[in-house]
Amino acid sequence: MVKIAIIGAGLAGLTLARSLQDIAQVTVFEKSRGLGGRLSTRRAEPFAFDHGAQYFTAKTDAFNDFLKPMIASNVVQAWDARVVDIRDGQVMNQRQWDATCPHYVGSPGMSAIGRYLADGLDVRRQTHIQSVVADERGWALTDTDGEELGVFDWVISTAPVAQTAALLPPSFAAMSALPDLQMQGCFAVMLGFDQALPLDFDVARVVDTKIGWIAVNSSKPGRPDACRLVIHANNAWSQAHLDAPRDTVMTELCDAASDLLGLSLATAQHRAIHAWRYANVDQPRTVRYLLDTDNQLAAAGDWCLEGRVESAFSSAMALADDLRKRLVH
Repeated sequence: MVKIAIIGAGLAGLTLARSLQDIAQVTVFEKSRGLGGRLSTRRAEPFAFDHGAQYFTAKTDAFNDFLKPMIASNVVQAWDARVVDIRDGQVMNQRQWDATCPHYVGSPGMSAIGRYLADGLDVRRQTHIQSVVADERGWALTDTDGEELGVFDWVISTAPVAQTAALLPPSFAAMSALPDLQMQGCFAVMLGFDQALPLDFDVARVVDTKIGWIAVNSSKPGRPDACRLVIHANNAWSQAHLDAPRDTVMTELCDAASDLLGLSLATAQHRAIHAWRYANVDQPRTVRYLLDTDNQLAAAGDWCLEGRVESAFSSAMALADDLRKRLVH
């Protein structure tokens, strides 16, 4: 049976693994403890924060069908959030998400989706791939301790594009395309409170020099009542400040959010910040996936398309369909 190594246990990597496991021996390598990539939840008792992807929608029949079992088991639920748009400090309009266009979240946290998808797969967590080198046996993968992790017929990277460029060997036929597929960063601030804040929204989409998004994380279905805010800086500001001291970034973003909301956020019992270096694509694309059949290397991920959650699924399924045709026939 063909042996396939998939680097990255985000939605793209796990979708690929599930799609190929009946025709290949698939091993997924993930450098982090968690699963799901940016479908992630950070816990700091009694608080938990979805600090990566905030929600997702389903535009295609294929993705809707993919979600059905998770919806049936309440791993995925609709978030009927009260939404406002804020521009120049003013609320421009208000609406509520509903069943006409469901906005989905993982439950009881976004990370539940990764755990669900990884069930039954061979996933090696906290395993940081250092090199992918060809020898007479195939592709040998080595970790940062110099230990060989196995030899594979195919290697597929679903890591962010910059990490994919660093991981795959120079012989990868699509290597020259990778520098043009850049991603932008995003800071996420997590604030936990012992009392509810006087806010008349669950989601604020913000047009601002720093802030791009404010969400009452505790308003999502299946969450505890403890009041939690997740603040995302906009991509341009985040990208310009990725190397700034985290305390400085935290202070600037909390001050900006306090001014925007007209209330002090200094009462937060818990404060944390995370920098997503590869959060969103800088512009939509139509690459779908990158495939080098001669060297048996490939890459896929949301960065091949629009950067949305569904894009990760669509990229992975397109590559899986192509590989199935080649491997089966």
